[in-house]
Order: sequence, then structure tokens, then C-alpha cells
Amino acid sequence: MLPVFFAFFLYADTNDWEKELEDPEPAKQTSKEKTSGKAQETNDWESELDKDLKEQESRSKSTAGSRGVTSNVQQSNQINRSAQNLMMDVSAAIDIVGAWDRNKPRGTGERIDNKLDVRSAEFGFTAAVDQWMRANFLGAAHGENGKYYFEVHEANVIFPFLPLNTSLKVGQMFIDIGRLNRIHLHDRPFTMNPIVHEKFIGFESAMDTGAEFSILLPWKWITQELVLGATNGKKWGHSHSEGQQKNNPMGYVHLKHFYYFGNNWGTQFGFSGVRFEPTTDRRNQRYLYGMDAVLRWNRSNLRELMIMSEGWYQQEIFPEQLDVSTFQRSKAPSRDQWGYYFFVDYKFHQLWSLGYRYDYFTDKSLVDKNGKHADNAIEAHSMQITFHSSEFGRIRGSVERRYIQDFSKTEFQEQREWRFYVQAVAILGSHPAHSY
Repeated sequence: MLPVFFAFFLYADTNDWEKELEDPEPAKQTSKEKTSGKAQETNDWESELDKDLKEQESRSKSTAGSRGVTSNVQQSNQINRSAQNLMMDVSAAIDIVGAWDRNKPRGTGERIDNKLDVRSAEFGFTAAVDQWMRANFLGAAHGENGKYYFEVHEANVIFPFLPLNTSLKVGQMFIDIGRLNRIHLHDRPFTMNPIVHEKFIGFESAMDTGAEFSILLPWKWITQELVLGATNGKKWGHSHSEGQQKNNPMGYVHLKHFYYFGNNWGTQFGFSGVRFEPTTDRRNQRYLYGMDAVLRWNRSNLRELMIMSEGWYQQEIFPEQLDVSTFQRSKAPSRDQWGYYFFVDYKFHQLWSLGYRYDYFTDKSLVDKNGKHADNAIEAHSMQITFHSSEFGRIRGSVERRYIQDFSKTEFQEQREWRFYVQAVAILGSHPAHSY
């Protein structure tokens, strides 16, 4: 009985299949239904796309005036932004410098060590903490007198999504003044610091712990940013300690401008001002005023021209002096120093560039043994050639001729020095991009 039933079911199913094959009408009907279904799906897809676009537009309006480039409102189909903590950028940089001073055995001027040394080794982490906050950490070890010291260069959090095109940075940082101060040694376009930078700021950069507030001004014809900062003011420049407690914090301001000329030409220039108390008894105050500028042209990374300059003027004001015999106060003379550098670098090949820098520095407060103003100046001419193996590595050779004049001394009033440098820089991992 079972075989007979199975044969009947197979025959009935075969007949239905044959009827559908012989009759074209159902197939045509099915094709129409499919076409109608596809049209319906297309309409649904378009309506969903329009809905998503309207939602994104409403979210962008809710974050209007924010400096962030990412919406701080999470989408329904978007992964949690806090997962970016698992994808932080990790980087390391090695800076090797060899120096030779031809006049090392004689003279009393400033000298460099004739040796090849790992000047610094840095490692850092940067990531978005969540949709509101970003964080940076950068530690470095550098050599001094045959020893290596480790220190934290940067450890701060940034709130880039504040209203009205504002942002806030809190923690330890390289303060935003001038052009070079926020650029680490291995990223600078020359091997050794300009003389004026060494005199006023120090070995690398002025760093301190505090807060830095910046705002992008709403003009359309030029991009303008105002930076206001306040830090502890316990130390200035390079230091291996926390510094000394001061009566007042250090304050600074930096007004920056960026303008694009077109045809791959652009410029950024700014003005800086710093107030700092170098001693704990509040008896003297130091004011630093600066102007920085850079002009750049680039053609697809094959040719590049950069012209950069900074000028600084420093005034240290001392308290009034009291004559104990007459009880009369007299104003103490201030110490006035100023200097600048001018640097031009031309990348004539994708792998090679040539550079030249001129340095000048003078102290207008120096006097000779008769109490008269003593002429003094430090001038330097530097030439360099750089091989750019990639954006993560380079090798540079440079030569500097320095002329030192100081008539406040009784000997070695004029000196001429020749200095030679070779530098190799290697960057590992994901190196963060620098500002213009």
C-alpha cells in the first residue's frame, strides 16, 4: 500500500510542475509581482535614507558651535565611542645626535660635547577617552652629562567639543607660545635649537601644569585662534624637579592667525606674551614677548618650501632699591634682551631638502668696567642637508659658524666657532599629526 501511495504523490507533484512549466501566465504574474516587490523595496530604501539624513541634520544642528569634528550624539547603528580606548595610538621616537666643536680645547665660550649620543627617546599614547574627552601621555628619557633622566613631558586631557568653538586642555603640557615650543626636539626642522630659544626658554620647551583655554574666533576672511593659559609657574624651561613655590601662577596668551593664499600657499603668524616670577619672594618679574611666523608651499609632497622665523624680547624688572641712609627709593635697572632667527628650507626632491638658518641674540643690559653699555652679540649661520627616508625617518647633517662678541669681558671678547652635527631620527608606531 505504501509504495502505491508514494507513486501517486510523485505523479501528482510532477503534474503540477509540468503545468507550471507549460502555462506562461503564472510566470508572467510572478515576474510582475517581483518587479512590484523590487520597486517597493527601492521606495522603502529611499525613504529610510531620507529619514537618516534628516536625523543627521538634526544632530548636526544640536552640536553647532562645537570644535569637534565628530558628533557627540551616538547613532543607533554606531558602536560605542568608548571602544576607541582599545584602539589608542602608540608611538615612540628615537633622536640620535653627534656633535663636534672644532674649538673645543680652547676658549671660554659655550661648548658642546664632542660625541655621538642618544639625545632623547620618547614614547607616547593618545586616544579618545569617550565622546567628550581625549587624553595624551608622553614620556621621554634624555641624556645629560653621561646620565639619562626620565620625565613626563605631557599628561593632559582635552575637551575639544565645548560650545562656541572653544576647547580646554588640563594637565601637564608644552605651553602654547611661539612656534617651536610645542614641537618636540625630534620633530623640529633643524638639529640644534636657535640661540634665542636656548637663552629664553631652554634645552627643549617650556612645560608646566595648568589649564589652557582656546577659542576659534568667528571671522570668515581669516582663521584666528586665541589661546589663554595659566599654570603653576613653579618652573621654567627644562627642569628635573617640581620647582619652587611662587606667589602667583604664570600666565600667557597666544594669538594665532592662519591665511590660505591659494595655489598651495599658506601662512600662519602669531603674537605671544608671558608673565613669570623667577623667584619666590616676588621681588622681580619677567615678561616675554614674541612674534612667530611661517610661510609654506607644497606640491604633492614632491616639492616644498618653508620659511619660518621667531623674534623674542625679554624684560626682567627688579624691585626698587632703598637707600638706608636717606630712605630714598630708586628704580633698579631692568634687564633687556632680545633675539630672533630666520630659517628657510627647500625640499627640492621627494627625499632631499636643503636648509639655512641665521641666528642673532644680544643683551642690552651688559656694561663694561666703566659702567657704560658694552657691545655684545651672538650671530650664527647654519647650513644643513636632510635625507627624508619617509615621514617616519630622516638623516640630517649640518654645519654652524658662530661669532660671539662680548666687550663686557676683559678677555675673549671676540670668538669664532665652527660646529658640526649629524642627526638620525626614527619614529615608530602611529605618530600624531602636527599643527600647520
